[in-house]
Amino acid sequence: MRKNPSGAALTAIADATETAADPAAANANYVAAMIRNARAIAVRQAEAGDGPARAEEASLRALLGGDGSLADLNRTLVRAIRDGRAPKGTHAHLCIVNRAELAESNPRYLARLDSAS
Repeated sequence: MRKNPSGAALTAIADATETAADPAAANANYVAAMIRNARAIAVRQAEAGDGPARAEEASLRALLGGDGSLADLNRTLVRAIRDGRAPKGTHAHLCIVNRAELAESNPRYLARLDSAS
């Protein structure tokens, strides 16, 4: 499940930050890098569309053998993990979901992980 803020919100935050940023500030380079990163994440989310969420939901339905919204299915999985009754396949599911999140938020780190293994 995508984390907040969404791509559209990231773009709005980046735009507002860029408008308010002082180019002469000591942290101007850092602020500019964060703006670029926020916009890049928004672009990657737009390119991926709702495919990652659909894949996660399908995986959760298969894992849990139930129906519900993505948020409800995630809550059910969290409860199962907390109660010590995580279904077989939970680790694989979580790895796949986290890789999808990294593909959007930090693809360079994901590439380093892949090259290290």
